[in-house]
Amino acid sequence: MPPTYTGQLGPEPRDPDQQFWDPEVQTMPRDQLEALQLDRLHRLVDRALTTPVDLFARKLADAGITAAADITSLDDLSSIPTTVKQDLRDSEAASPPWGDYRFVPADGCVRMGQSTGTTGTPTVALLTRKDIWVEYESAARTWWRNGWRPGQIITHAHPAYLYGGGVMLSGSLEYFGALNLWVAPPDTDELAEQALRMWHRVRPDVSMVAFSLGRFAEVAAKLGLDGTGLPNFELRGADERGLPFMTAGFECYAYAGGPCGVDPGGHVHEDFAIVQAVDPRTGREVPDGTWGNLVVTTLGRDNALVRYDLEEAVLVLRQPCGCGETTMRAFWGGRFKDFLDVQGRYFNLSELERALRKVSAVTVPSLEYVVVKPTDPSAPLRVRVEL
Repeated sequence: MPPTYTGQLGPEPRDPDQQFWDPEVQTMPRDQLEALQLDRLHRLVDRALTTPVDLFARKLADAGITAAADITSLDDLSSIPTTVKQDLRDSEAASPPWGDYRFVPADGCVRMGQSTGTTGTPTVALLTRKDIWVEYESAARTWWRNGWRPGQIITHAHPAYLYGGGVMLSGSLEYFGALNLWVAPPDTDELAEQALRMWHRVRPDVSMVAFSLGRFAEVAAKLGLDGTGLPNFELRGADERGLPFMTAGFECYAYAGGPCGVDPGGHVHEDFAIVQAVDPRTGREVPDGTWGNLVVTTLGRDNALVRYDLEEAVLVLRQPCGCGETTMRAFWGGRFKDFLDVQGRYFNLSELERALRKVSAVTVPSLEYVVVKPTDPSAPLRVRVEL
């Protein structure tokens, strides 16, 4: 018999009134969730050692781990040395083109892309069908938290081709059941006009157009259009600490978390990742509520990364959230190298500025200040303010 269409390409339909996309996982008791993480971590370590995946096998050997049973708790994960982007670049250069850190070789994968290359030579990401499914399921949790529902028209202007974000986002929206309206970035007036005409024609329910919105508005004005035709872009979960944690990058875990709109921060999809805020000096986790390096270990997927340090800042919160989801929340703070290290504490310049703005004597008519970073990390930070 020839194959026949069963009427379904994506997941089972959900009741649009239910609170969570996956209630069982998103409200799982903490002890069960951590047991699931430990089981998946054991499976990951076993695969790294038995495949073997040379880069991670070396890291495990450095930690004295020769079998999955050597890891007796999630705390043991911190004994494994971190891997940074340069390690992946070096691996790909030494064993071209894929490197020696793949759990599944290229002939077992169905999608590839590359990193942006903003900090050096781009690295190549390879995904299997299962890896893509993990991303789509994770994205669906975030879309559902946002209040979006299948059947809505959702538009975006993500780049395509070797930049993997566009096709990943489009696929996740289609898997979710939305009508995916993907337009080109407004690199030319013609491309911008094409998008604007379509938006005015069909009126999307949800817009994910953010950074390029000003450019679209500029072209709309040239054309004499009444605005862009887009609803307002909304971002939940941000507060004075930073933006909600949502991604660990295409090469690691694109849809690692997302905000709920009740309490600030982004809920981490902990069944598919262990997210740590790490002190780069020690490799150990920092106390909850303080900034550390974003280190991610992906779980439950084919091509994984073990203790991947994105060299970005993250702040983790484990207090219960008012929405009822039991996963921890996190904030993203940008590049970690831009943080100040003073007297054993890392903090963002924006935190300093917020404190200064509370002092009216220095904010009128405008706030002007200079930060003098001490050469001795144990010395206090000096701030010179224009009065």
